[in-house]
Amino acid sequence: MTPTLVVLPADRRLNLTVALAVALALGNCVCALAAEPTPGDSSGELEAIVVTANRREQNVLDVPYNISAVTGPALESAGATSLADLSRLLPGVTIPDLGPRANSNNSLIIIRGLNVNDPVESAFLPWGSVPTVSTYVDDVPLYVNLKLSDVQRIEVLRGPQGTLYGSGAVGGIVKVLHNQPDLNAFSAEVSTDVSKTSHAQDPSYDVQAILNIPINDMLAFRLSTGYEKTAGFINALNAVVFNANQQPALANPADPLTSGLVYQTLSHVDDARAFNVRAALLWKPAPWLDANLAFQQQDDQSNGFSQQTVGLKYETEKLVPEEPDHRIVDLDSLTLTADVGFATVTSSTSYSINNDKNTYDYSDFLLDYSSYGPEFYGNYPRITSLTLTDSRDTSFTQELRLVSKEGGAWDYTAGAFFQHQIEHLFQYQTAPGFAAWSQLPGSAGALPGTTPGGPYANFGDYIQYYNGGTRPSAMSPTDTNYTYKRDSGFLDRAFYGELTRHLTDKWQITGGARMFWQDFSQDLYTQLPYGGPSWSTLPPPENLTDHFGTTIVSKNLSFRNHLWKLNSSYEITESMRVYATFSEGFRHGGVNAIPLGTCLFCESAALVPYNSDTVKNYELGFKGTVARWLRYSAAVYQEKWSNIQIQGFSQANWPVVINGKDAKSQGVELEVDAKLGGGWSTIIGYGFTDAKITNDFVVTDPIPNNGGLYTVVAGHSGDRLPYVPRQTITADLGYEHALGSDVSFDAHVNAAYRSDVTTQLNPSVSGYRDLGGFTTINGAVGIWFAKNWHTRLFVTNLTNTLGVTSSGPLLRLYVDPRYTVESPTRPRTVGLGIDYKFH
Repeated sequence: MTPTLVVLPADRRLNLTVALAVALALGNCVCALAAEPTPGDSSGELEAIVVTANRREQNVLDVPYNISAVTGPALESAGATSLADLSRLLPGVTIPDLGPRANSNNSLIIIRGLNVNDPVESAFLPWGSVPTVSTYVDDVPLYVNLKLSDVQRIEVLRGPQGTLYGSGAVGGIVKVLHNQPDLNAFSAEVSTDVSKTSHAQDPSYDVQAILNIPINDMLAFRLSTGYEKTAGFINALNAVVFNANQQPALANPADPLTSGLVYQTLSHVDDARAFNVRAALLWKPAPWLDANLAFQQQDDQSNGFSQQTVGLKYETEKLVPEEPDHRIVDLDSLTLTADVGFATVTSSTSYSINNDKNTYDYSDFLLDYSSYGPEFYGNYPRITSLTLTDSRDTSFTQELRLVSKEGGAWDYTAGAFFQHQIEHLFQYQTAPGFAAWSQLPGSAGALPGTTPGGPYANFGDYIQYYNGGTRPSAMSPTDTNYTYKRDSGFLDRAFYGELTRHLTDKWQITGGARMFWQDFSQDLYTQLPYGGPSWSTLPPPENLTDHFGTTIVSKNLSFRNHLWKLNSSYEITESMRVYATFSEGFRHGGVNAIPLGTCLFCESAALVPYNSDTVKNYELGFKGTVARWLRYSAAVYQEKWSNIQIQGFSQANWPVVINGKDAKSQGVELEVDAKLGGGWSTIIGYGFTDAKITNDFVVTDPIPNNGGLYTVVAGHSGDRLPYVPRQTITADLGYEHALGSDVSFDAHVNAAYRSDVTTQLNPSVSGYRDLGGFTTINGAVGIWFAKNWHTRLFVTNLTNTLGVTSSGPLLRLYVDPRYTVESPTRPRTVGLGIDYKFH
């Protein structure tokens, strides 16, 4: 990006020099730019930003800890359309961008370096552990990779927020706040974008509409809806060809016993589509009472992953690259707010349903197991595998809050919280064509001691008569070789509160606490039909006759605990505040429902429970303004993370959560927001994070077959936490200029830099890589006509940077070079947009 020289008046040059000098003293600041536009506005003063982080409306500068707020107009000018885009807008916030197919499976948001999980593995199942960063949609705790449409602002709170926001908020909070219905005026907005991405054959397009209708002086309705199609840019080089019955095509139809596979090339396998709608009804029967009823749905459909095989560029060698996913998230909420004079009472009730139907390629698993010997798959020559998953996550939450009015010697917030969450997960794995092949004469010929005419005429006989299992041809659906069903329940009840004492007009002290009672349970039901009783863990005598290899496990655990917070801030001047904070974070533990015993896929009892992990946060910062044209905030912090929870896979490939030991993250955060005059505006942001393991640990799993030990995970003191960059820089520079009474010009350029990251805790682990840092640059120019019509030309990834945001084999136990993948940044995209706003 070519530097732009802006000449400032002498007084502003001096003030800017002083402000930046103070910021630099906190830690080697490299500045980045951002902007928030208002059509035709070239005033020299910043607008106040009001946030609700403390459960009451406050100027962002009055919140005595590190919080960032990105307004709806700023999101629009930066072209941010999903939560994954926040990483290029805010320093110290990292979100590996895996593309539309994987971004919505699990929360990948990392704040202040608290991460030990591998985002590549997040594509398979909902994680058992709670994310380190909690996400809220308005007042509802829920993660979904929302389309950022009709958003009033996004608030990002850094550091543990457990006293007000509960379990899971160990790294911070991301709150998405929508515009509410307006009783005073009718308004409507329509926007459409059409764009073309390099290496994509088809264009992408996006259409969004917003409508606000005041029905009467007490009732208003607001609707926002849209549809987005994202063109894929990943091509598949050796996709297996299947016939209409989902059986692999034969390279030599005359020889079904030994014939290999047929391959084809496929283009843009990572196409995606998304539909979003939100309807809200505001009823205000009295000045002191209002009710807001909202319904929101997001319907995401995507095909393959936006992943390339390592060593290739925008190409994959996976055998089955078309891996469709269909996710529908519904959210219903009712918020009642009453002004009772001395305080505000709020009741928030919500019910959410997250349905997902997911298919993914699991061929590397079967390829690895078949290599162990013909006893597993008989040297079947056409191995591929698909896993089909159906999950449903439902959550009911109820929160009641009492928030005092400001202005007295004491302020307080008190509340009660209840959540009941249930997750159902069902999946089955297939080996296409294996059932038919296993019936062919001679398919057991590779088995030791088996010859044509020998004891087993085919592989189906071997499974049935030797293993005592169920022959593949008898399974329904056809070719099923594994079934997995997991049910989890979580119940959370809590009381919380914060109390602030204003010792003077300038000095305040706040104490906070949360007391909670939590219960977690998990039930597991699996079938490994080819193994029969030898792979079953049913109690006798069932395991002697169970030819489906059935396992049934039930586990539960309860937690009773508390969290504390202490904060103090002092107003040095009317425009500068310093603060210090100690806060605690807590994630509940749980149980891994896994089979125990001596069967082939059994595990050690030591892996069943996993404990809670905790974070202690120490933070010192200051924030303020300079002459109403510059706003800044800076903080230094240290976070001590104990008993860290790690999502992974056991030696038998069961998804498990396990505990390591301790880690520490410390760093610097800086933001500067300025109106530079003459239509120029900017925000400067920088984050430095040093996140490492502080105690050695090794978690092992006994292998029943040979008495050996398998290392599930290991960490050594000094190992970097994965996917945590040491430095992040975000940038956007904006310019606006009136061309006439009804015409104005605006331009924006934003840049984001992320330094290198590591992909695993332990450098000796298979798939460990150091992914280099990279910078992406985006820009847009537009023209406003009468403040209603806006046309814009935009480009993302202007320099067509090939940055890798994640990398690793899909399953680290089974390393096939075709399945060692990485997620690249989306290539250069150029588009045209038209917006119409009627007020």
